[in-house]
Amino acid sequence: MNKITRFIIVIFVCMLAGAAILADKNHESTDTTITPADRNLPRLLDLGSHNCTPCQMMVPELEALSAEYAGVVNVEFIDVNVNPDAARSYDIRLIPTQIIFDADGNELFRHKGYMSREDMAAKLIEFGYNSSSSQG
Repeated sequence: MNKITRFIIVIFVCMLAGAAILADKNHESTDTTITPADRNLPRLLDLGSHNCTPCQMMVPELEALSAEYAGVVNVEFIDVNVNPDAARSYDIRLIPTQIIFDADGNELFRHKGYMSREDMAAKLIEFGYNSSSSQG
């Protein structure tokens, strides 16, 4: 492959990457803002992307878990394409990644890849966090 062909391919790939980044910036983020009242709760943080298939598969799992653990555990999502600083600060190398923090912000558990609602709930129970429906 000659230099001109390589150069054209590199330019084309850069243009595609730029278009993907711009398209994602226009996509609505579902990042959750934590209120001061929520700060004393443990949390399950999922870091992923709206453009990632396993991350998209986790959306209904996280929504169900959030409803099930309402008032017990904060379930949050951060799109690492929208918030790349979060990816760096949490040392994310693979998405999706789920992290469970205790109420003091200490990391208790980290999982890389898709994780079902059942598996996330089992892990929360392992740390002593029971769903709001079982606390009734």
